[in-house]
Amino acid sequence: MQESAHLQQEFVGDMIALLADVGGTKTQLALMNQAGELIAESLVVNADYDCFETVIEQFLRQQPPPTAAVLAVAGPVDNAIRCQMTNLNWLIDGEHLQRHYNLSRVTVLNDLQATAWGLTSPALRARLEMLRGESLNFHQPVVVISPGTGLGQACIIPHQGTFIIQGTEGGHKTFAPFSRQSAELLHRHWQQHDYAPSWENWFSGSGFGRLYESLFPGESAPDNDTLGSSALADPSGKAAQCMQLFTQAVYAEAGNLALQYLAWGGIIVAGGIPPKLGDFFRQQEHIHFIDKKNEYIDRLRAIPVALSHAQDVPIKGAAEFCKQHLRSD
Repeated sequence: MQESAHLQQEFVGDMIALLADVGGTKTQLALMNQAGELIAESLVVNADYDCFETVIEQFLRQQPPPTAAVLAVAGPVDNAIRCQMTNLNWLIDGEHLQRHYNLSRVTVLNDLQATAWGLTSPALRARLEMLRGESLNFHQPVVVISPGTGLGQACIIPHQGTFIIQGTEGGHKTFAPFSRQSAELLHRHWQQHDYAPSWENWFSGSGFGRLYESLFPGESAPDNDTLGSSALADPSGKAAQCMQLFTQAVYAEAGNLALQYLAWGGIIVAGGIPPKLGDFFRQQEHIHFIDKKNEYIDRLRAIPVALSHAQDVPIKGAAEFCKQHLRSD
């Protein structure tokens, strides 16, 4: 992986690590001491700030100075050090931050890499809700799909007693129909547009409005909170129809991801949206969209599926990465 050269280095002495989960909507920050304890935490709304540096300045104003940083960022990461965010006009430049704050090292992770690192923790594994099967098998690849502001995807690969986390930008792949209804949706799209939509364009928090208005032309989409609450309150209403298709799409793409990585060890559904729509994600007829393929159906049906309810997984993943790669023994 691109970050492998950085992983050869370790820190010594009393390290205080700055941890961050920089999402499309919110940023969570924490400081972790040498013992692996979080000694300060903060959550801010990104729209209140013009750049990431302003967020850090405010957080560190009354905190001890950090000596290293691990930042989980929603967007494609270059060389584990730099990220131009996808759903927010922020540039996270680790080299600049390293110089400005006199840090020994800055590592930038894709947010789904951090989520996956968090889910390797035994404590977070124990909190997973099994939706199919009795347990995940981390001796084989396990994929993570995470609908939030975007549609994050990653793979946990076992390697020599630990893990390699393969981050992706798979949510931006060209959308492929998985049912007659989704095929009709795509057909209507091509009648009006000359570009191929991505999975994330419809099947993410930022895509809910487009999905609703594509399903029900001429109608204005409610806001996301109203859409979710209406779907749960009226299982036969239009909001519920929208959320049913959304859930089916997440599972269909999870099946694609499992095939791509031969992830017979399991599928973890994470992110902020699925726990709020738990009834939709627990329905076996929706889970079966994992294996509604033309090949490998029996293998796909045997894959265990788990739901993560934790909302702080990326920051816990940044801490887990830090413990394994940055902290001295």
